[in-house]
Amino acid sequence: MKSGIGRLITLEGIDGSGKSTALPHIASRLGEELPDRRLVLSAEPTKGPVGRIIRSNLSGTPTSGSPHEQPACIQKACYRQAQAAARMNELFLFFADHAQHLASTIIPALEDGSIILCDRYADSTAAYQGVTLREVLPDPVAWIQSILLPWNRPPDMTLLFLIDPRAAMQRMQSRSGREKFERLEFLQSVDENFRRMAAAEPKRFVLIDAEKEERRVAQDAVEAILRRLSL
Repeated sequence: MKSGIGRLITLEGIDGSGKSTALPHIASRLGEELPDRRLVLSAEPTKGPVGRIIRSNLSGTPTSGSPHEQPACIQKACYRQAQAAARMNELFLFFADHAQHLASTIIPALEDGSIILCDRYADSTAAYQGVTLREVLPDPVAWIQSILLPWNRPPDMTLLFLIDPRAAMQRMQSRSGREKFERLEFLQSVDENFRRMAAAEPKRFVLIDAEKEERRVAQDAVEAILRRLSL
């Protein structure tokens, strides 16, 4: 990566991997190492209108008309269809939020020559919704990626924070609230999706051992970024 060129660096991993905790430490260190470069911090779901709906749904307090309202039908076939539709509704909310994020933040910042650090991006949509849609689509991860392909701006580098899902669950025990995805079996499946995606794109993904001490994790991430930026 050459200096002055806008770059998109994403942080991915299951809930409890510590990427969100590491992000401010990474940004602070990069600011010291690259004082002439503009850093932009962002995240998905965003804080925009669609992102707020998604975050509300994930926290278990869905708004009216959310995809997690219980279907009114009683018959099993009808219920399965309604559940499938609700999950597709959720997926397209993520798509809409991502599209707005690209148009309003990511692309303008890249054109400005900024280095963007984004906490979750399209890979999270594929990894997480790829689990929720397993009973709806034969290969949901590939299908989601195919929908994104024509219009998504791929990251230049993705830091994948890896942790045993059981250790991640232990970390989250101290949290005051629990989001709907924070279940061991679900996170194990998401972890598998992330690892398959990283294996398919080894040049983009950098694996970070997220079970290390917090500052060591951030340091490993910073060193990986600096190595990539020097290329």
